Amino acid sequence: MLNSSQTDPKKIERARNLGALGIALQWVEGDARKAEESFFKINQEAAPISEIEMRLIKARTTPQGVAARAIARSGSGHKYWSSFSEDIQQNIESTAQEINELLFLPKLKNPIKTLDVPIVGKLSASNQLEVILDFVTIANKLESDRFESDLDGGRTLAMLKNCKKIAERINSIHPSSLGLHPMVYFYTHLGRHKIGSFYGVLSFLVYLEDKKRFNDFIKVRKDFEWLIWNYDMVPQLLKGKGALQAKDRVKDFFVEILDKLLSGTERTKVLKEIKDEKKFGALRISKKLEGNETTGKKFSRETKTAAYIREALPGCPKCKICGGYIPSRFNSIDHIKRKADGGLGTLKNAQLTHPYYNTTYKN
Repeated sequence: MLNSSQTDPKKIERARNLGALGIALQWVEGDARKAEESFFKINQEAAPISEIEMRLIKARTTPQGVAARAIARSGSGHKYWSSFSEDIQQNIESTAQEINELLFLPKLKNPIKTLDVPIVGKLSASNQLEVILDFVTIANKLESDRFESDLDGGRTLAMLKNCKKIAERINSIHPSSLGLHPMVYFYTHLGRHKIGSFYGVLSFLVYLEDKKRFNDFIKVRKDFEWLIWNYDMVPQLLKGKGALQAKDRVKDFFVEILDKLLSGTERTKVLKEIKDEKKFGALRISKKLEGNETTGKKFSRETKTAAYIREALPGCPKCKICGGYIPSRFNSIDHIKRKADGGLGTLKNAQLTHPYYNTTYKN
């Protein structure tokens, strides 16, 4: 036993205070879920947990939560899926790794000096997990988070497969790929990634799939891309809403553009018609700025990026079928005259297209 004269008086005082403190206990009747809800309620009183953090915590054992963490970790690290069978685990890990590569490779560098950019730009670890969870939610058409655990991993794997399908549809070498150029669809002219556009495009693709309207999109794709690149209306559509909450609003806006172009409206008049109809509130039509004004003599990273994109994008290869931009990594060499119709594998009969057109659209 220590002599009190050898002990720090402050430590003695703290020990006495601890002995006088009461411990608050709460009796909870019910299962583990009831106890968890009670725990969250108690802790919210002392230090409120943000809505995003609460959502991630509650979703941690759900199929969408496990799928999101598997994608974020590229199928490695702590195995939130370790209770599933070995076969399911391996499928989860390999599928998640493929999705991670489709979304986040190549790594984004600033200033941007290449048009070969990832579907999703740089994000902090917590923001990345949130975005991936939203991606899983949209790809699987979940109206809201359903906090139900997955006992055998079957639902988790099914959700991952749906995510892979839509990621391949966006930009990949897979035969289903529309080859949506990330720079056109998911970035500003300054090279900033647009989460609102990402969610909106995901919802738009789900809509095209459900309504079997990919061919409609292909018919007007060139003018569609001209509009969304030169006039970025998404920030106005997001006003007063979170990116996830506004996803359907952005999707509906894209559908409106699609329908007007199909009806024969000139691309220069589409936005004015939408504005005048006021389906999306009071919209202001303005072209993208050329770059940031500055009083300094040195170019900022954003100005360097904007200058590169301004010069490089117009020279990007265009699809010979739809006229849309073709990503540099994912393209297809198509027969102008089909092989089935006697077309030969000659240079004269070759054309650059998106993968979907070579394998599905023409057939």
